[in-house]
Amino acid sequence: MSASIAKYFSLGLLVWGISASSAISSPVNCEGPTDQSPLVKKVIYFEVGQSSLSKKAKKKIDDLFAVVDGHPSLKICAIGQADKQGDPEANKKLSLKRAQSAKNYLIKKGIDKKRVETVFRGEAYGSFSLWGTGDKADEDRRVEVIAYSE
Repeated sequence: MSASIAKYFSLGLLVWGISASSAISSPVNCEGPTDQSPLVKKVIYFEVGQSSLSKKAKKKIDDLFAVVDGHPSLKICAIGQADKQGDPEANKKLSLKRAQSAKNYLIKKGIDKKRVETVFRGEAYGSFSLWGTGDKADEDRRVEVIAYSE
């Protein structure tokens, strides 16, 4: 595939909310673990409009790392989500950045990048809040980090 075709293909996937890396032969399938019982699942939360990991979020990822480190057959999915506040397209980008933050932290800790896939859903799937505001909106601003065995 030429570079210009690959660029437009990847851009088209992002418009539809599909991670280009997962659409092009990834060793990790993030569709499966959301439908089955994961070995480990950690949910990390974010402030409004933020994608950086808090100390509490890093601690949860450290806990997941303690389980998956030394078990190279385990795969990891980081599924990013946002609340319903603001522009839906901006929320897609934000949810991807959140998932990438979790993935990058795991890679920094020593997990092979081929074992970790990111998926972004934009505005929260299975939303806790009807309008994206109020007490439950905090739970929509999250990344679910899931470790599973194939």
